[in-house]
Amino acid sequence: MTTIADLRARMRIDLQDPGGDRWSDAALDRHLRHALAELSRAAPRQERVTLATSPGSRELDLSGIAGLMGVDRAEYPAGAEPPAFRQFTVYGAVLRFDEGPLPDGSDARLWCRLVHEADGSGCTLPAALEDVAVLGATAFAAAEAASGTLEQLTLNPGTAAGYAALARERETAFRQLLRELGGRGRLRTGRVRSAGFS
Repeated sequence: MTTIADLRARMRIDLQDPGGDRWSDAALDRHLRHALAELSRAAPRQERVTLATSPGSRELDLSGIAGLMGVDRAEYPAGAEPPAFRQFTVYGAVLRFDEGPLPDGSDARLWCRLVHEADGSGCTLPAALEDVAVLGATAFAAAEAASGTLEQLTLNPGTAAGYAALARERETAFRQLLRELGGRGRLRTGRVRSAGFS
């Protein structure tokens, strides 16, 4: 399984810094998190999350769902056949069922969009998107180098110009891929209303 160390190593190859002389691991990880956040808006991680309801309450607390970007569908009760999708509204970290039976404490199932993550144990990106994340992260790293803010790095004007060109080229390609990914659309249903998440 791909880890953040694997992605970082690929970034170093693209940035011609295999020995880690120019960028610290922490700096590359920061740029990678930036790229993952932007990539997640175009192609989020999609998971079904099961939450227990509270008897007599139509509200669900979403604050425990790490990296939640939005909810596309909500089933109550979970596991019904056919699925019992309900209309709902999201405001802040609370989802409220707008119709259907009053929850009795049994489980609800949410179809969620989540931010992609990478750490020492793995990465939530599908393999096809790993290169896109590396592309964006190296664009951000090169832009930092071109601006002269990279710690422990002294750039002459020619080197700074080279990093600036690399940053422009990679960021242009990254933004184009994000537009293409975002244009593919996401799971939607006319029976669902949501508010509070973009």
